[in-house]
Amino acid sequence: MKTLCWLLVPLRLATLFVVTFALWCWYAAGRLIRPAAADRAHWRNRMIRVWGRASLPIMGVSVRVEGTPPVGCLLVCNHLGYLDIPVLASQVPTIFVSKAEVAHWPLVGALARSAGTVFVQREQKRTLVETSKHIAEELELGSSVVLFPEGTSSGGEQVLPFRASLLDPAARGGLPVAYAALRYLSPPGFPPASDVVCWWRDMPFGSHILGLLRLPRIRAEITFGAEPLVGRDRKDLAQRLWEATRAHFKPSV
Repeated sequence: MKTLCWLLVPLRLATLFVVTFALWCWYAAGRLIRPAAADRAHWRNRMIRVWGRASLPIMGVSVRVEGTPPVGCLLVCNHLGYLDIPVLASQVPTIFVSKAEVAHWPLVGALARSAGTVFVQREQKRTLVETSKHIAEELELGSSVVLFPEGTSSGGEQVLPFRASLLDPAARGGLPVAYAALRYLSPPGFPPASDVVCWWRDMPFGSHILGLLRLPRIRAEITFGAEPLVGRDRKDLAQRLWEATRAHFKPSV
């Protein structure tokens, strides 16, 4: 059985590449006939959602959703690794906030940049003002923006404390912030999701994704909060969002 699972890896990699390239070409062509910024943002977000929904079955991922996915607002979620991107994108037409290093990754960085990803250098506070401005502009265009306020990924055992800095545009504008709790389950007979699905600590990306693609199936569970939260103080807002996310959180197994 496990030998057969390894045979899935090259097939899945090839299919992911073909599907991603085809959708990127479709997306690029669509941008040419949409001169207005809002129309281009809507088209981009829609295509990210199409890509998320197309890529998950290829990787053997099924998604179970509780609650109603938000639209056109800032969404915070606990962070478990790169698989969070297609999982959340499959449910919400959105762009993402990511650490700056991703912009320089081979192929992945180029795709992330073309998908409108907002890159942030959290260790350089002077860049946070520009990042907050970028997030605010996207929200004004009607985009949803996904932010992982833990600042790093985890093994899914707990929700790490939320950092408040990137919640500044929402707090200043009194904008609603939705929240979601995410977890993964690996199939019986395989290592726990914290070891083979979550990407955290110093796990090498190449060997991790090859191991993930050999899993016959993965289950993702997302719980969306019932009501967005609003607050004028970003630290208080971060604390309330953390508590609300933790209340819906279940560990990855």
